[in-house]
Amino acid sequence: ELHSVNYGVIAACSLGKIAVMILTWLLAYAAFQPKRSQGQRILTASVFAFFSVASNDFAIGFPVIDALYDKDMSIYITGNALVGSFVFIPLTMIAFAIGGAIRTGAGQSNWQIFVNIMYDLSTNPVIFMTFAGLLFKIIFGFSLVEENGKIKLPHPFSDFIELFTSPFAMSALFLTGTSLRSPQISVWAVGCVLMKVVVCAWLSYLFATLFVRGEGVKPLQDFTFFYGAIPTSSAPIVFASQFDPEAAELVATAVLFGLVLAGPIMFITAYSLNERGDSTTSMTILRQVQFSADAGSIFCGLLFCAGLLLLRQYWCFTCPAKQLLCFYGLVLTAYAAVSLPINPIISNATCEEFNDAGLRTPLVVAFSWLQSSASCMLLVLQFMYAWGEKVSTNEPWKGFGFACGCLLFALLPAFLATPNTINEICNHEEFGSLQLCLNVIWSCVKLVIAVSLALYAMCRVPRESSGDSSSDESDSVEDSVEDLVQIEPELQGFEGQTQVQRSAESIGSLERGAEDWNRLIPRGVILTITIMNIVKVLTQVINAALVHFADHKNMGSFASMLLLESALEHAQLIVLMAALFFDAHFTALLLAIIPRIFPRNSCCPARDNNRNGTWFGWSLVRQPNPKDCQ
Repeated sequence: ELHSVNYGVIAACSLGKIAVMILTWLLAYAAFQPKRSQGQRILTASVFAFFSVASNDFAIGFPVIDALYDKDMSIYITGNALVGSFVFIPLTMIAFAIGGAIRTGAGQSNWQIFVNIMYDLSTNPVIFMTFAGLLFKIIFGFSLVEENGKIKLPHPFSDFIELFTSPFAMSALFLTGTSLRSPQISVWAVGCVLMKVVVCAWLSYLFATLFVRGEGVKPLQDFTFFYGAIPTSSAPIVFASQFDPEAAELVATAVLFGLVLAGPIMFITAYSLNERGDSTTSMTILRQVQFSADAGSIFCGLLFCAGLLLLRQYWCFTCPAKQLLCFYGLVLTAYAAVSLPINPIISNATCEEFNDAGLRTPLVVAFSWLQSSASCMLLVLQFMYAWGEKVSTNEPWKGFGFACGCLLFALLPAFLATPNTINEICNHEEFGSLQLCLNVIWSCVKLVIAVSLALYAMCRVPRESSGDSSSDESDSVEDSVEDLVQIEPELQGFEGQTQVQRSAESIGSLERGAEDWNRLIPRGVILTITIMNIVKVLTQVINAALVHFADHKNMGSFASMLLLESALEHAQLIVLMAALFFDAHFTALLLAIIPRIFPRNSCCPARDNNRNGTWFGWSLVRQPNPKDCQ
């Protein structure tokens, strides 16, 4: 019943997918293992691009939409699935055919490549069965029956189809599990998930505000965001196994991460869809989420400050990147401490003063200044990642100068533009004001700079690693490990050969990790917070533009968009701490430094009952027996 469909909804969802598909393809082709052959790069980029548009319409979309909406909205799932079958799958198959022809280099003519593409399209099961279904409805449409508002095949054909397709969901999940040997958090897996679940949802909703207009269209606009947040199906795993087996495990990991990330987003969106003109519930949830994020950030800020005091000179403050990373963490700690008392859960006084006086309140100015300072420091860190070397430099003045420059420059948006997230929690309706317009401009500037730096970093030819400069250090560490192994005969009565070697290897690994933290720039940490910053700024641009130009309020899917923006903004310190503790060099530094800073009292050790006569504390090496201390 396509005559009852608002085609603006289908167009918005399709345009959001097209934009994400093109962007993902270009990024993957330019940056994912660029040293491979051109044909293989095209195949891998096509797999990643298809991942960003392959929504799990049948296993997740249909049952969730039917449960949420009173009227039949599954027709829009069907319409989008139809577009996927006749637009996105053919484009993907064409890209696979071109990449395969270039990779094999068999000297095929253009006509042979065209024939192969047409054969693949005509024999593709998704395209073939979709076309067969449309043809059946045109010719034998009179035989279809309507049950519970849905058109089905007559019995017993519908029973046979239902029985034949019932293992679909289980088989798809089983395929994901069998393709996933050891899930690992990687940049590309997380990036693909963010493109599908977050970026596609925001862009679809943005296009819906342009194409879906009129009275009573708010549920349709909300649907576009909900549909964009549906996670990826298992179909990309099949294509990856066929055209790029090396990327199959990465794609399976991304499918799993997509299910994990899409769950909370779809739950929050479903909760917001029940509101009709009343944003009280959404406002309460937004304040609670921001309060929780600020409280968690303050706790992480205390851990961060304690870690700095614990490590002191071992943090390597002479490195500009590590020094600026330190200032970034301190600014985020102060930002969370200022943001928490603004929240109406603590007190309504600040919000009431803000609604009356606008940006001129001291606490709001401090809030805006710290927020802009953290954003500027993130852009400088991304600049260091894109243009700087991998090895730390002894230039402490540079990091301090960058930090001071960010703090001074942040005064401009602090006094001129409305800070993000404060209008929402204070329920301050500010439509079309100059300060909000400057906020949109400032967010767009940040997005352009961040995306430009990201494109440069991905397209730049990788510089030679500093392996030669670090060889002497590695050799010295290996020599120390060999010295430990050589004392084996003297410890034969206490430990076996395997235990000594294991202890030596552990110590050597920790020493190498600690030295790598001092020698190298923490590029993994910077990359993690940079990716989250790009996603955060993109949400800020779209949300601020919708408020400024379209007068959107905190309800429906837009409430979920504001909530996710608030979580990304106020949980930056949590992300920073997670990135640090997932960094192998930083954790090795902690494990190597803590025994030195807090040496165990050798005369009062804790006894290990699992080893006869073995006493140990912080250190990984053997501790003396208490009798030796007498």
